[in-house]
Parts: sequence; structure tokens; C-alpha cells
Amino acid sequence: MTANPCPGTNSFRSGEVDFFDIIRRRVLASLAATAGGLSLILLYIAFWAQRFSLFQSIVVVAVSLLVLAAFLLGAWVSFGLRFVGRWPD
Repeated sequence: MTANPCPGTNSFRSGEVDFFDIIRRRVLASLAATAGGLSLILLYIAFWAQRFSLFQSIVVVAVSLLVLAAFLLGAWVSFGLRFVGRWPD
């Protein structure tokens, strides 16, 4: 068995997912979630905001940004916790 050339990565042969594949999926999910969240906010402002007061519209936008931030934070924290203690000194 040969040594792993990239510390902190896993091998496909051992049945585990590659480190860079995990990063790639998280980056794509982050980009898609950000684009989707901002698109929904823009659609809300363009079509539905006139039905609500200014304060209600601000609350809707703020809550949607908090939900987006919570999704992104959860995705990246779960990634970080997966590799705790695996990095070489």
C-alpha cells in the first residue's frame, strides 16, 4: 500500500469520498443557494413587496438572508467537523 500523496484526502479505493469532491460539491451548493436566494429576494421585491409595508418587507428580506446564511453555515461547518484532527502538524 502506498502513502497518500495529499494529506487530508481520502481514496476512492477505500470506499470513501475524495476530499476535493467534497469541496467541489459544497462550493457548487453554496453558489446555487446564493444565486437562488438572491433571485427569490429580487422576485419578492419586484412582484410581492408592494402588498406589504416597508417594515414587513425588510423583515421578509432579512429572514430570507438569515435562512440562506444558516444553510451555508451548516454546509461548511459540517465539512469542517468531518476533518477535525486529520490535518498534519
